[in-house]
Amino acid sequence: MNKPTDQVLSGLQALIEAAASDDVLARKLRMATTAGAIAEAAADAGIKLDPAAVVKHYARQLLEADDATTVHNFDLCSWDAGELLWAMQNWKA
Repeated sequence: MNKPTDQVLSGLQALIEAAASDDVLARKLRMATTAGAIAEAAADAGIKLDPAAVVKHYARQLLEADDATTVHNFDLCSWDAGELLWAMQNWKA
């Protein structure tokens, strides 16, 4: 792994640990629907996460895994087809 990826992973792990003992933070994370909202919740816990770095970290995990793991991890996101198709139609090239 490279340093930025390690930093993002460490920050995400710290955020998960913080949320485990903070109901307000856990609720804020459950309501976070954007990368910016994740970074904002992290900042509330004193953890610095760059929204773009978080998204790229997850994308890299999908791209670098074997096919079965990629599908499994994608499926964990629980997007319905309409939501996913709407998002893809609105992505910037």
